[in-house]
Amino acid sequence: MRRPGPHFGDHPRVRSGVFYFLLILALLQAATWGLPRAFRLPEGEGPVIPDTLKQAVLDRLKTQLAQGGGWTLRPFNPNGIEDFKGYLLGIPPRALDSLYAFRSRGGVLYNLEQFGRISGLPDSIVQGLSPYLAFPSRGNRVRVNPSGQVPAGRDLNAASAGELQSVSGIGPVLSGRIIKFRDALGGFLHPSQLFDVYGLEPEVARRVIRAFPLNSVPSVNRVSVNKGTPGELASLVYLTPEMAAAIVARRDSLGPYQSLQELRQIKSIPGNKIDRIALYLEL
Repeated sequence: MRRPGPHFGDHPRVRSGVFYFLLILALLQAATWGLPRAFRLPEGEGPVIPDTLKQAVLDRLKTQLAQGGGWTLRPFNPNGIEDFKGYLLGIPPRALDSLYAFRSRGGVLYNLEQFGRISGLPDSIVQGLSPYLAFPSRGNRVRVNPSGQVPAGRDLNAASAGELQSVSGIGPVLSGRIIKFRDALGGFLHPSQLFDVYGLEPEVARRVIRAFPLNSVPSVNRVSVNKGTPGELASLVYLTPEMAAAIVARRDSLGPYQSLQELRQIKSIPGNKIDRIALYLEL
């Protein structure tokens, strides 16, 4: 009986290939285990930190500000501080939220001590920010509506981006998204549609609703759920082509819809959006 040879054969290339393959696996395992510790990364994070182009631009601008090169941030009235300037100055979101809340109640900042007390920032940081803050004199009072409405009774469908920023938690980015979404809709039909604005927290949306009541509702041409084509249905902001195709497919299979609530039986349509979708549909 022939004695079995080595498992990987006698050829030197075969043995060398197996050796280097196992060596590479061992090195990869060591790198995966050792890199986070070597660079002191927090537990649960890998060596790669995700970032966005916008964040990179902001970080570069912030570095230029600290080095005093490229451009200059001139002193500004902190009563009109926005998310962008707050980030460039290194003001944390919690401090900005406190300043926004103070402003939405009609408060006006008149000095550095008041700014530090309202923001909750340490004195050392407040002193570092002082060259960039230009407070108004009490003789030139800033008129702010305590109710948060600018001007009083301003309609949600007519409010400008600047007026929306009077609400605590709303900066230039979110106010721009609200305006863009409102334009895409052709105007809000119901206040609950604010909850569909990307990145807008529910509590902040409720503040906007309280500050800017919806007094005027635009007229819209509703699409018939029983007669509309997939293209007509997909033209609505809330419906994707996939959802529109599913609506028509169910209609062709089971017959005309008797109620718009039957849309809840279509899996691709979020159940919590049915009531808002129904604003733009009819039987």
